[in-house]
Amino acid sequence: MSDSRQTVLREKFVANRERVRSWLDLWECNEVTWEQGFSEIPSPWVVAPGEEASWLERHAPFMDEYEWLLLAAGPDRGVDRLAVVWGFGREHEFSELKVEFRSVADPAYLAEKLALAAHAAALRGWNEDDVHNLHGWILEGLGSRPLNQAVTGNNRLGFNLFELQRWPYGNGFTSILKVTPTNVALDGTPLDDQGVPRSS
Repeated sequence: MSDSRQTVLREKFVANRERVRSWLDLWECNEVTWEQGFSEIPSPWVVAPGEEASWLERHAPFMDEYEWLLLAAGPDRGVDRLAVVWGFGREHEFSELKVEFRSVADPAYLAEKLALAAHAAALRGWNEDDVHNLHGWILEGLGSRPLNQAVTGNNRLGFNLFELQRWPYGNGFTSILKVTPTNVALDGTPLDDQGVPRSS
């Protein structure tokens, strides 16, 4: 691999790292406490303190898959666990954002937080109005079944596929919103450059 190619890939890694770091500040979820500071090095790598710069130089351009796992809790809001995964794949392209709450059953609160998590993520083709559409869909899904029943559903906004899951957990439920990039509509129709299904 040429030096210039390595430089480009290393710059992509750094941009991803800063994207995840800034997302922690942009997402309005101040009622939870993150368990540890932001790690410069993603999973599955473990690097001794002080070795981050040399690791970046040697390894960042060659990674095909890596993620940042962020953990938090917020007992004041009844959040037993909040786990966030930011995943990246080949060529350092975004592969997934997954946000998981284990909490009391509060669909309005969770719909707001999950929608704002996606809104702060700078997703491809994301529009300002998408956060309202996503919020309404999540709220409807989380409140659509009794607490002892599971909920699953898919939705697409632009180039982003959203998967919602909810299942019982103690006196509340576990809620997961997963976002992955897509180039097709839910029925498999290819999307145009604006994220709209192509007409046949």
